[in-house]
Amino acid sequence: MKEYLIVIPYCAKGAQGRELEYAVAGWRRHFKEPFRIVLAGADHPISKSGDDICCVRSRRVQGREGSWRPHLDYVSCLRKVREAFPDTEGFVMVADDCYAVHDFDIHDVMVPKFLGPTGEAYNPANGWSVDKHRTMLALREAGLPTNNYTTHLPQWYEWDKLAALWDKYKMDEVSHNMEDLYYNTYAGDRIALNVHRQDVPYKCGLYAQGYTESILKYAAEERVWITNSPEGWSDTLAKFLREYYGI
Repeated sequence: MKEYLIVIPYCAKGAQGRELEYAVAGWRRHFKEPFRIVLAGADHPISKSGDDICCVRSRRVQGREGSWRPHLDYVSCLRKVREAFPDTEGFVMVADDCYAVHDFDIHDVMVPKFLGPTGEAYNPANGWSVDKHRTMLALREAGLPTNNYTTHLPQWYEWDKLAALWDKYKMDEVSHNMEDLYYNTYAGDRIALNVHRQDVPYKCGLYAQGYTESILKYAAEERVWITNSPEGWSDTLAKFLREYYGI
């Protein structure tokens, strides 16, 4: 039976609480396919917690003027993962602050998901914003759509297609938004789901303080994943996840 590769880029310096442990627990409890989780980047004791998880170490790359270092790191560590698993066709990439709270399968991961069109907002002081804008301009120049696929949810990538984009856009040296490039290039005519819609039951995103435990309980009943940004991490979320996973 095919084993799916789940890649979680991990930087210990940026970790908050036990979110990596909760993220791994979510895959183990709710993903209904054979899988292996790969921590890409820094190691963590959880990589020794079972046969279904391991670590591919990758040092952080040097920063480059005009590029956002985390996006350069993604390309560097993913190249190492591909070398470590040369027989895999592709992989699922997911953040360490994305927690499954409902059963799902590979089809739920593979269906394209987006947030609408990429906005024109641009902040030259924010590396992530610079990359979104740079990527949007590259897509326009190529005559491609400019939808916003940065959903903070698990996404499927085929190695050969992704590597072709790394090389074409020189992404080892010039950072871009990988998910926007990949899905606007390759999704084609596939119908993408807007995860902002209430009737699309995939995401509960927490990106600021002020939410209540009732929101989390609702998400556990009606959504597949809960995600958070650093600004959205809270004692309320930590307590909910600790009790939900029992760890």
